[in-house]
Amino acid sequence: MEWLAAYAPPSYAALRPGASDDEIAALETTLGASVPEELKALWRLTAGEDGVAGAGLMMGTWALMPLNAVIEVHRRHMRFQEESGEYDDELALWKPSWIPFCSYSPDDTTYGLYLNGETGEVYRWSRFNERPREHRSLPAYLELMAVSLEAPFTAAGPEKPGMMGGALVWGPPAHEERGERWVRHLGQAPPPYPAKTLGSIREALPGAERAEFDGRRDALDLADPEAVAAFRDHWWERAARAQEKLEDDVAAALRGNVLVNPGRDLSPEYEATLPPAIRHRPPSRDDIHAALRHESVRTRFNRDFMDAVPPHWPALLLRWWDIARLMADPRGDRAVRAVINGRRTTG
Repeated sequence: MEWLAAYAPPSYAALRPGASDDEIAALETTLGASVPEELKALWRLTAGEDGVAGAGLMMGTWALMPLNAVIEVHRRHMRFQEESGEYDDELALWKPSWIPFCSYSPDDTTYGLYLNGETGEVYRWSRFNERPREHRSLPAYLELMAVSLEAPFTAAGPEKPGMMGGALVWGPPAHEERGERWVRHLGQAPPPYPAKTLGSIREALPGAERAEFDGRRDALDLADPEAVAAFRDHWWERAARAQEKLEDDVAAALRGNVLVNPGRDLSPEYEATLPPAIRHRPPSRDDIHAALRHESVRTRFNRDFMDAVPPHWPALLLRWWDIARLMADPRGDRAVRAVINGRRTTG
């Protein structure tokens, strides 16, 4: 999750929020099968993805399926199994304990990966009823993916992590046109500032400044390269300064400055994505912890509580409630991670 947020923001943005225990329990009831704990843990982090440009982010170019797609695919294959009339375990087309979790793409579920709930192994399914084993376990698959991202030169297998339009794409892609746009990831550090493209600059601006940006961009003569370059440079500097200011505010808040509330200007579009439990005061410690999507941020949150004395806990909760709200905005998410992980753009 943190790697995606730092290196592939479009892929990170395509992830759906994590599933609650109640949602997972409801899925188990619908499937009539228990979901292994390792898959539950993955779904608690993110309950699927919407994909970027029709491609998934999981190693093997698979897409992590939303829970409704998991139910639909499981039901479809169980129906095929019932229609086949085959009850020999060795020849079964599908079993209730086989839980699909990845598909060929966000829109194509004719192929995919499923977790065998009895053995813990990961298998591939296809329209031709092929069931080859792909990985000895789900943790082994995720670990291989993590190692390939963190240490790309050691990536095993034919597929390597790369970028296309800022999104994570495993490749090189077979399609020639996509292959020309694909750039292999070699472990470069994530850039501290937004890319100098109009889309990236706009995303990095505070919400209150985007209307002005849009108006001036729309009035720009795109046939004048000097005017376009001047416009881009001017707004890039504004976006970079805004990011520095936001990181300074986050750092001050984490040091205990009660006058700084970096989450105060959270726009309604991001407010709506917050977990209901932290939209309004006062949140609980568990609610805030669950809303902090990155492990490094949760570790800092836990450490702050360990270091604080009980009379200071209410103020600490309010401070971290503000941080959790801020992280619903991609700008805030980047700023908090930059401060927590020591990658601030300022000294």
